[in-house]
Amino acid sequence: MEIRKLIAPALAVVLLAAVGSGVWYSNTRLHDESATSAAARIEQQKQVTLRGLIGSEKETFFADPRVQKALAAQGITVTVEKAGSRAIASRYDATKFDFGFPSGAPAAAQLKTLAKAPNVFNPFYTPIVLASWRPIAEILVANGIAQKQGDFYYVVDLPGLMAMIEKGTRWKELKASSAFSTSKSLLINSTDVRTSNSAAMYLALASYLANSQQIVQSQEDVDRVMPVVAPLFLRQGFQEQSSAGPFEDYLALGMGKAPLLVAYESQMIEFWLKNPDRLKSDMVLLYPKPTVYSKHVLVPYTPGGARLGAALENDPALRELAHEYGYRTGGDAKGPETWAARGVKVPDVLVDVIDPPSFEWLERMTTGIEARFK
Repeated sequence: MEIRKLIAPALAVVLLAAVGSGVWYSNTRLHDESATSAAARIEQQKQVTLRGLIGSEKETFFADPRVQKALAAQGITVTVEKAGSRAIASRYDATKFDFGFPSGAPAAAQLKTLAKAPNVFNPFYTPIVLASWRPIAEILVANGIAQKQGDFYYVVDLPGLMAMIEKGTRWKELKASSAFSTSKSLLINSTDVRTSNSAAMYLALASYLANSQQIVQSQEDVDRVMPVVAPLFLRQGFQEQSSAGPFEDYLALGMGKAPLLVAYESQMIEFWLKNPDRLKSDMVLLYPKPTVYSKHVLVPYTPGGARLGAALENDPALRELAHEYGYRTGGDAKGPETWAARGVKVPDVLVDVIDPPSFEWLERMTTGIEARFK
């Protein structure tokens, strides 16, 4: 009995000590977590105003109030100036801009070198397509160089199409061409290769085919392909400097202006999402086989630029907004599944995809075409 009397107070002391330690640890942990959270909030609330050079096709994305709000939630305000991807690479100036955001990986690689950037960011990407019309696509099907794959898209045998273009084939010479029986030469219209990334990606594809389906990577390769690829641009006549202008003409003027137009998949997807009534029109996508992805790579020049790149790449809200503009992204939902739920069905994955040449060889081909323009 005496032992019990002695043990009971001792146990009470131990219990009180344990409770006190628990309360102390809990309070300390809560304090530490609160301090950490407060520090994170303070850091996030540090407002930065950034200035950058972007490809013209991203202008509407950055102008969207929802995008601006999502960035503001992370303490970021962005002002942008648009330019062609080639111009962005040549206008690197860390004293005037916080980031460069061209539409192609070759220009971004050049910028990364100039900026000595340790990291770049790849928030979204889009394949090169041919914007066209159902009657045009059906003519190509009748001539064995296209296949219908869905309600909105076809796959085009690009080597077969380029062979017809090189021969100087006219539309009226094709089988079943009554819907477009014109004397116009079969051509693919593009932007100006001297300024625009979409045209540079067309050049990448054309040079790959002209080089026996090998990526151009030497002066010997450049010399071999130039007689084939230069006329593709010289024969077009006037070309716009950025991708926005030709796409507006495509929408306004129909197939008579440009039956086959080099475009970004994102342009077509964005238009259909914003104009669902046009899903029943004759507008169609032609996916060249092979094709090439246009990667939108953000190159930071300053810590603020890196902060923007990380936000665009990782923030789920910004990724969802990128899908609204037709871009494919990383993350659990990459774009096509979101669009399909709204009636726009495109390939989930493209298999026959090439890489563009490096900036050096793409620039040498572009310079060679530029000399021929003069």
